[in-house]
Amino acid sequence: MAFDLFDLAGSWLDILLARRLFVPLAVSILIALGVYFLGGKDPAAAAAAFAIGLVGLCIGIIWHVAGGKSGAA
Repeated sequence: MAFDLFDLAGSWLDILLARRLFVPLAVSILIALGVYFLGGKDPAAAAAAFAIGLVGLCIGIIWHVAGGKSGAA
């Protein structure tokens, strides 16, 4: 079994470009930028923006792992 770096990079790229991961992350980044700029570019606003972006990333990962299923049958 050979280790192929291009195959590994391709699979990571597929994961990062998956719609279920990208949409919540992009929305949270836009909200975080809004909080940062409307907060006056303070360190507190930067910390809040970072937390918002991190929450969006976590939501995207959970949604991607769950397969986008709502749970209701």
